[in-house]
Amino acid sequence: MARAPKGAKIVASLREIGLARITLFSLAGIAGAWFALMLAISGITRIKAPQSALAFMPNESTALASRADQLFFLNPKNPPRAVTNMALKALKGQAIHAKSLRILGYASDARGDSAQAERFVRMAARLSRREPGAQLWLIEASARNGDVGQTLIHYDIALKTKPDTSTILFPRLLSAIDDKDIRTALKPYIRAQDNWALAFLNFANVNSKNLPALVDLIIETGGLEDQESAKGQELDLLSRLVHESFFEDARRIYLRMPGARPARLTSATFDESDRDARFGPMGWRMIDDPDAGGGFTGKTGERQVSLSIFANSSTTRPVASKLLYLKPGKYLFTARLSNLDRGDGGFLRWQLRCPAFPEAPIWTIDSIKVTLRASFSIPANCPVQFLDLIASGGKGQAGLETNVASVAITPES
Repeated sequence: MARAPKGAKIVASLREIGLARITLFSLAGIAGAWFALMLAISGITRIKAPQSALAFMPNESTALASRADQLFFLNPKNPPRAVTNMALKALKGQAIHAKSLRILGYASDARGDSAQAERFVRMAARLSRREPGAQLWLIEASARNGDVGQTLIHYDIALKTKPDTSTILFPRLLSAIDDKDIRTALKPYIRAQDNWALAFLNFANVNSKNLPALVDLIIETGGLEDQESAKGQELDLLSRLVHESFFEDARRIYLRMPGARPARLTSATFDESDRDARFGPMGWRMIDDPDAGGGFTGKTGERQVSLSIFANSSTTRPVASKLLYLKPGKYLFTARLSNLDRGDGGFLRWQLRCPAFPEAPIWTIDSIKVTLRASFSIPANCPVQFLDLIASGGKGQAGLETNVASVAITPES
């Protein structure tokens, strides 16, 4: 038999070595990929689905602590022994583990050992300010002890480090502002820059069931430091106060706003602040509608302000309203129009309503006169009023357009 050339043997040997290397590298790659997969699965699931992570890495501390947390909240009054065992096992793998310490504190509390619970929870809080469960427990503990200042310190830490705790903490804090001591202690937090105060006050605007207490909080603390944020917050609150007939509290908020004047509360005169709705419902409020509405004319800085209005044919609707705090007594009403253009039957109606008895206006007058003068009286049981302007477009195609140059209410001697 012919012998194979030497070169062929060398080629075959090299081929075998190459295949061996490829096999070795492939196995190493598969092993590396499998190990990376285990780490990835553990990293993704160890908090939200710790059981899955523990199937791959049974001693992983975060997964153990997360599973202990889940088991604890299945029965927080009488947690199973596995909760403590898992937390201790997690600490064995990672001695500095805030969640595990917090869980041990919760478990101790459930057994009635409040002293040991506090030691564990405080250790967790010292290790990590970002362990919200520790801060929540400390909030409850300091509140039980009547330590308002310390309670708010833990509120502040929790809300700064974990803003999503606001879903739990804002309702609790809102229910506590009835207490003057709480409002006083809140002052530095409301006035501080770049914290959670604006979000809390916005939450309170929408959800408060005790609006006078919220007004007390803003006035007693001085409100937000940032003027733009303070303005937006106060305007939102004013709208709700007026809508829900808390007129005295609306007056209190208005009077603390920059540029507010007490005289505006009893004046129907158009003001340059009405042009930019600077004081929301405390100034003239436009009631816009596709078929009737208007706006204030003039440029910013001009003292002369007038109201341009329109109403389409067959439309009779309110177009503007002003909240007033007139004392009981007799008054003279005057108004002056310019550029009146109306269809058949078009008119303007002025009326005064009293929220205390909303069944019917206490005074009303229809007019198409360029100059109008009329007297009216405010009864003793009507501490606040709304002056409304209603526009009617009449019949035909023309509708109504006019400019209300001035309006005023003065006491009659």
